[in-house]
Amino acid sequence: MTLRIILDTSIYGKIIEDRIEDNLVEKANIHKHDMTIYGIRIIRKEIRDAPKHSKDRYDLRLALIRLYDALTKGRELEIKPLAQTLAVLYYKNYRKNGGSVSWKSIMNDMIIVAEATISKLDIVVSDDNRTMLSNAAKKAYYSVNKEHNLITPNFIGYSEFKRKLL
Repeated sequence: MTLRIILDTSIYGKIIEDRIEDNLVEKANIHKHDMTIYGIRIIRKEIRDAPKHSKDRYDLRLALIRLYDALTKGRELEIKPLAQTLAVLYYKNYRKNGGSVSWKSIMNDMIIVAEATISKLDIVVSDDNRTMLSNAAKKAYYSVNKEHNLITPNFIGYSEFKRKLL
């Protein structure tokens, strides 16, 4: 069975920061029958909005875009209208669970998880414990998805993703 995965925006930055992008792309190619990495327009846009330079890397944005394109290879999920609706339901439930981050700040995370759910992805890789993976957000995903008979993707962090792939 092929694992279907999406990486949150910050994960691409961590890969670049660790300087393992070439190794990771090679491993992803080797394991392409066991694992497929998907992208989504929201993540690509966030990457394009990244700073052009970092203190130790002149062309950070270009490196991030190249990594995204190499890992996703044109497998970009189309955001369905249902994902927008599901994200709003997540947010309402998130607020009921005590979540305090504004819709504007958490909207992209909710849409990413909603589309991952609708597209039946297995894993969302993220270390964003403040928004996407906060307890209130995870409770919302599981509660809303259960109510609508949807399967919530598994959430793993960058370290676990790296360990599994490398």
